[in-house]
Amino acid sequence: MRPFRQGDLVLKLKNTADRDMTSDKLSSNWEGPFIIRNVLDPNTYKLSRHDGTLLPRTWSGNDIRKFYS
Repeated sequence: MRPFRQGDLVLKLKNTADRDMTSDKLSSNWEGPFIIRNVLDPNTYKLSRHDGTLLPRTWSGNDIRKFYS
C-alpha cells in the first residue's frame, strides 16, 4: 500500500453506525473527499473537510483510499 501524504484527497469508509439501513446494498460504502491534514504514524492520519473542519478522530490507512478527480 502506498502511504498517503499531507494534502492528499481521500475517501473514507462509512461507519456501519452511520449508514442508512434503508439504502440498497449497491450504495457506496465510501464518503468524501476529505483532505489529509496530518500524518501521525506511517498508517494513521488526521482528516479534514474542504472548509478546514477537522474530523473528530484519527483514521487508519486501511479505512481510507485515494480520491481521483
